[in-house]
Amino acid sequence: MRKTAKPFMDRKSFILGFVSSAIIFIVILAGLTAMASARGVTVRLDSEDLAAMVRDRIVAQAKAEMPAIINSAKAEIPAIVEQEMENEFKSDRMEIAGFVFQMPEELMQQLRSNMRRNVERATGKILDGIETEELAHKFGEDAYAMVLSTMEEEISGQSFQVMLFDLIPMRVRILIE
Repeated sequence: MRKTAKPFMDRKSFILGFVSSAIIFIVILAGLTAMASARGVTVRLDSEDLAAMVRDRIVAQAKAEMPAIINSAKAEIPAIVEQEMENEFKSDRMEIAGFVFQMPEELMQQLRSNMRRNVERATGKILDGIETEELAHKFGEDAYAMVLSTMEEEISGQSFQVMLFDLIPMRVRILIE
C-alpha cells in the first residue's frame, strides 16, 4: 500500500497561505497606520449636540439644587441682618432739624426688632418669589451659549498629538460643525 503525499502538501499549502495572508494584512495595516500617522485624523464634532447635552444636565442639576440653595440662604438671613443692623444703630442719638435727641433704650430695641423683622420678611418673600424653573432654564441656556462659543473659538481647528498603543504618534484635528 502506498501512501499519498497529499495531506502533507495540503497542510503545507494551508500554512503558506495563512502566513502570506497574515504578512499581507500586517503590511496593509502598517501602511494605513503610517499614512494616518503622517496625515493625521480629523474628528468632526457636532457642537449643537454637545452643547444641548451640557444644557440639559445643568438644567436638571439646577432644578434639583435650587430649592436647597434658597432654603440655605433663608436660614442665613437673620445672621446677615443682625450683622448689618449693628452697623446701622451705633448711636442712640437722633438729630432732627439741628436738635439732638437721645432715644430711650426701649424705643431703640423696638425699632431694631421691627426693622429686623421687616427686612427678614421682605428678603424671605424675595427668595420665595424666585422662579427656580425659569432660573434653571436660564442657567442652561447660558451654558449652551458658552459651550457653543468655546468650541467654535477655542477648540475648532486645534490639533492634538495622540499616542496609539503608547508607540505610534498620531495627529488628531478637531473640526466643529
